[in-house]
Amino acid sequence: MNNQLNIKYVNSGLANVFNDGHIEIHKKILKYPKVHKFILDHELGHKKEFDILHEFKLGWEVIPLLFIFFTTPTMWKDLFPVQKKGKEIVYDLNLTILYSISLILIGILFIIIKKIL
Repeated sequence: MNNQLNIKYVNSGLANVFNDGHIEIHKKILKYPKVHKFILDHELGHKKEFDILHEFKLGWEVIPLLFIFFTTPTMWKDLFPVQKKGKEIVYDLNLTILYSISLILIGILFIIIKKIL
């Protein structure tokens, strides 16, 4: 990322950091200064390389954010690992890997349950 902080406030998604260094944050977050700071600090903590463990460092401070997220349907599109941003198709490598690992674990669990029954 470059050294200049460029924040765009948008009407959909929650928050994302992009390779060109800009960060997008949902406009509704501006109503909640503590949550805004939490999100901004989190997004600034992302590195260019793979960093799925960064997502697990959220802690209890994420609870107010979850309430806002689940009560704001326009933020839900960030649950999808592949999205269209303008004319571009963008993907979230962390989410793709997280979903893949989850599906593999669910598959293993089903196999174990099938063998037991």
